[in-house]
Amino acid sequence: MKTDGSSRYDDLTIAELVEHSLTLGEGQLSAKGALIVSPERHPEVQRFIVNEPSVSDVIRADTQFKLLDSGVFKSIWERVKDDIVERDRYRIHAQMGVNAEIAVPLEMTTVTAWHALSCHHLCHIPEEFNPREKPEWKLIWAPISSFGDAETLTRGGGVILIHVGKRRILMGGDLTTGEMRRTLLTLLGLILPEKDTLPLHGAASQGDGEITLFLGPAGTQKTTWALRCGQLIGDRGLSWSNTGLHRLADGCRLHLDHNLPISLDDALRFGTIAENLALGNDREPLLTDSEADSAVRTPTHLVVPLTRLNATQASDTRGPSQLVILATDPLGVLPPLSKITREQCLAWFILGYGNHLGPLEERQAEIDIRFTPGFMDTLLPRNLDDYVFILEDLLEAHETRCFLVNAGWHGGQAGLGDPLSASEESAVITGMYYCTDWEPFGSLGLSVPAGQSETAGPWHPRERWPEAGDYTVNESHLIQAITDELQRTKDPQRWLKALEIECN
Repeated sequence: MKTDGSSRYDDLTIAELVEHSLTLGEGQLSAKGALIVSPERHPEVQRFIVNEPSVSDVIRADTQFKLLDSGVFKSIWERVKDDIVERDRYRIHAQMGVNAEIAVPLEMTTVTAWHALSCHHLCHIPEEFNPREKPEWKLIWAPISSFGDAETLTRGGGVILIHVGKRRILMGGDLTTGEMRRTLLTLLGLILPEKDTLPLHGAASQGDGEITLFLGPAGTQKTTWALRCGQLIGDRGLSWSNTGLHRLADGCRLHLDHNLPISLDDALRFGTIAENLALGNDREPLLTDSEADSAVRTPTHLVVPLTRLNATQASDTRGPSQLVILATDPLGVLPPLSKITREQCLAWFILGYGNHLGPLEERQAEIDIRFTPGFMDTLLPRNLDDYVFILEDLLEAHETRCFLVNAGWHGGQAGLGDPLSASEESAVITGMYYCTDWEPFGSLGLSVPAGQSETAGPWHPRERWPEAGDYTVNESHLIQAITDELQRTKDPQRWLKALEIECN
């Protein structure tokens, strides 16, 4: 254990950080050894980015960041530094990325041991830090009280401030690890495109000689789909360049539900962080007991090392040879599996079509359609074209085949269809790998497998509906929603044409 006279603990191991967290009363251990913590989830987090040419020239108009004066940031930064220097604090040297050639070095300082522990999984802890001697980013995660009475912080709760020019980030409040990951992905979304590299919120795996990348909005089970296709390469933190896919972190953050891609016993072993998991007197998780009903309604997330998911040791790989856009369609219109062109893939990437709830979060879907461009929500900081142009070049360079998979609801009435069964999901994956006979779907320029699967329902969703007329009405609703969304883009004619939607 390394420390200096001011109680600063540098680069503690996972075991040491867990020990500190327990001693400080930040959490408790489950029976299997996971660290259980209970961060508050603030409904609104204030986000600021310093206004400077490197930002104002490229940032999206609808980003969730407010612009901040550099002098105000400097004042808050100094105030926070002066406050935490009097406290016990933890400093971790990490990298956003495993490959030192492309990694972004990060020095993270927290006053909470479990926050530092989360850095071990949501970043990469190298044996040798920053061997290329790149300029380092500095992140401080401090209590909101450390920010004083800054005039910009008017609503309380959590706050994120980023200064790109100075390579500094401030996080304030009792935030979840999801906010830290989101902040780091936002940062990468700002700086990686300058290197012709695309940051991705997805999951990738290798199997049967294929590298398959899954992209999609929250609730589409990207990690689970990737694991069905082979050995995991990376999850939620990936970048894609001409040299291939790159893993950015040593772990991932998973939503705890009945479709968890690993057993709960494996997930809750020592080293895992579990946020808002209710425990019984025997320190076993309360998942179905009536005593935990109130806790079950609070989202539980696990931060786990990728080794628990049998990930590959290699952090870089070629390809991908296949890209799968996942959607959750509560209207029950999209097929389980469609082959799409690269141009159509770009259109679906721009759309980011899905529902607020995923198919396994609530079987009867409340229809709440969301369009999440780039699958990284409105925190994707640059103008969307910056990412689309890179993706277009990468799809061409790697000769990537593209598919659209509806991981949402099928059949019945809108909002009342069922998720795909296990046998149907298996048929979808088999079709992606081996189907050679495709036929036109009839709308949106899609193609579906010809014939009938022996283990799945009809490939055309119309045949899953009791009334074909009801299907047609909902198909019209979906096409109109897509049309309205694409009309908001810079080049609507291109994308409407790609999806074979007639332009008025």
